[in-house]
Amino acid sequence: MALAEFTPVRLTTDRFLKSEGVGRGAIGVILEVFDTGYIVEFSRPDGTTIAWFGLKPEDVEAAPELLVPSSDRVQI
Repeated sequence: MALAEFTPVRLTTDRFLKSEGVGRGAIGVILEVFDTGYIVEFSRPDGTTIAWFGLKPEDVEAAPELLVPSSDRVQI
């Protein structure tokens, strides 16, 4: 099943630990969706980017528990 843009995901591999600084369990957000995978951004809690790079679908799993219900979103 393909995931959509802006879906929170969890990294399921450690193969990017050395090259990108993120490992298994890291939380990211899908920025772009392609036929062959995703561009995912991984950030620190303060919002600064750690890394963003392409991933295959098998490298991530959806993290729906991290979605903010629309009723809890801050209006700007």
